Order: sequence, then structure tokens, then C-alpha cells
Amino acid sequence: MKKKVYAARLGVTALALTLVTTCLMGSTLARYVTEVTGSATATVAKWSFTASDAEGSANFTNIDLGRTAYTDTTIADKVIAPGTSGSFNIAIDGSGSDVGIDYEINLKAADSITFPDDMVFSTEAITEGKPGKKLADLDPITGTINVSGNMKETVTVYWAWDFGKDDTAAANDNNYAGEKWEIDITVTGKQTTPTATPASAS
Repeated sequence: MKKKVYAARLGVTALALTLVTTCLMGSTLARYVTEVTGSATATVAKWSFTASDAEGSANFTNIDLGRTAYTDTTIADKVIAPGTSGSFNIAIDGSGSDVGIDYEINLKAADSITFPDDMVFSTEAITEGKPGKKLADLDPITGTINVSGNMKETVTVYWAWDFGKDDTAAANDNNYAGEKWEIDITVTGKQTTPTATPASAS
């Protein structure tokens, strides 16, 4: 009888030890766990682009070639004629933009308007060594405004109408007398392709 009691006690003891061991082993699987949440942010660059004449008119209404021609006793005020020359400014403003700007200026004769072959245009002062080009052959005027500056640029366009001292009655500019010429001006601004090296993740 005592053997049975001892056997029962041993069985209970063994079971208790098994449960304790299981609990201890289970506790070794516990660990610290921390979860951190947050978000990444990005601010989209601002964009601003305007173009105007020197007086600030966005449709270039203040550009008049006659205003930069001669105004003395040889020619009336605010008109042009063979032998005159001048220039006008186009103001480009990207103030407020957070990106560089590539700009393109196109000049062409308005519909049904014809300019003399001996009238030329250029972005440089017209000289014998730098004769300029006819309006129809003028390349687009291009440039870049970088964000490191004040985001403003003024483009000067020079023009000159050759006097043609040797013109004959059959080959002169009489056909243009009294006409009103118009030049269509288109200025386009586009974001400069980014070239900066992306910052490495840290």
C-alpha cells in the first residue's frame, strides 16, 4: 500500500516538475518589442514664369521699333526707314520658382507681313563682322535661368535696316513705305532637367 502512495507521490512530483520546466522554457521566448511609426515628407517645388517688355507689358505692346530709331532732322519721330537701327528688350522673370528654367524666344513676322531682305536681327550688336539675320532665318533665342541667381534675365534684340546706297528704282524699299509691321513674339519657359545628385539615404 505504501508503495502505491509513493508511486502516486512520485507521479505528482514528476508532473509538477514538468509543468514548472515548461513554464520556465516558455518564459525564455519572451522579448522586447517596439514598433515605431511615422511618415516621409516632400515639398513640391514652386513654379512661376512671366515674360514682358521693358515696361512690364505681358503682351509686349510697348515694343515699338520706331521708339529706338533716330529722332532728329533726318527722320520723323517714332518711325523707321532704311538706314535706321535700334533694339528692344524682353524681360524674363522666374521669381518664386524653386527650379531652373529653360526659356525660348521666337520672333517671326505676323501673318501677311513681309520684311525687307536687308533688315536683320540679332542678340548681339549688329556690325560688319556680326551682320545678323533676316527675321525669317533668325534662330530661336534660348537660355537658362538657374535657381542660384535672382531668377531674372533681360534679353536684348538688336535690329538694323541697311541703307542700300546703290539701290535702283527697280530694287529699293519703296514698296514698304507707309506700312505698319508687326512681329509675333512667343516666349516659352520650361523646367530645367534636374542634374543634382540625389542625397544618400541616412
